[in-house]
Amino acid sequence: MGFRMSIKSKKGELTTTQLVTIIVLIVSFVIILFLIFRLNLGQTTDAEICHNSVILRGQSKLNSGPLDCKTEYLCISGGEECADFSATEEIDVDVKNEDGIMMVLADKMAECWWMFGEGKVNYGKTEFIETEAEYAMCSTISFDSSIQKQISEISYSDFYDYLEKAKKSQSQTYLQYLYGVSDVESFTRDEQVSIDISQDAILTSEKYSIITGIKNNPTALAKDVVLRVYLVPTAELGSRLVPNREFITKA
Repeated sequence: MGFRMSIKSKKGELTTTQLVTIIVLIVSFVIILFLIFRLNLGQTTDAEICHNSVILRGQSKLNSGPLDCKTEYLCISGGEECADFSATEEIDVDVKNEDGIMMVLADKMAECWWMFGEGKVNYGKTEFIETEAEYAMCSTISFDSSIQKQISEISYSDFYDYLEKAKKSQSQTYLQYLYGVSDVESFTRDEQVSIDISQDAILTSEKYSIITGIKNNPTALAKDVVLRVYLVPTAELGSRLVPNREFITKA
């Protein structure tokens, strides 16, 4: 009888150990899953998908590969929702800090420039006659009511001064990365986009679009013209861009 009781006790200890091991494994698995979803590991972003499709088209001799680029709808928020705007992303800022707002705009312009090859990729159509300019609308941006109350406008002059001074990396300012110049005085815009740094202002009550693009050059020996990145009032795209145009991003 004593021998049998000893076996049962031993079996009970083994079962308890197994249960503890299983519980530890389950908890560990749940934690790993949480971290994967939290960090978005393994998921390709829309920006990366767009960038990859631009590179693939640029590598094609016929420039015939499809672009898979979507327009992002960004709400820059001081704590409220952007009215009448279906945002796909929201970034919170300090409503009393203009630099914080300008940093968000600069980062999104830099992301757009990267997505479309930083001026190094010919992703336009291969045509032997001159065609319309192809514009990519990377982001459409709205500001919430709390920002509108605190900061009604930011002049383009102040914004481009910020791009000149703010560092995108240790070796480059945003102005150098986006436009290839070190100071605002050396900035020249592309003919296909109309902005005036000395006169224009970013009105927080309005929506804005971040655009880039490409203009084909039918001359065989000349390269297509890759447009830089610009922040343009969405409601004024018709007058700010050339009449003969095509948008190559998905809404």
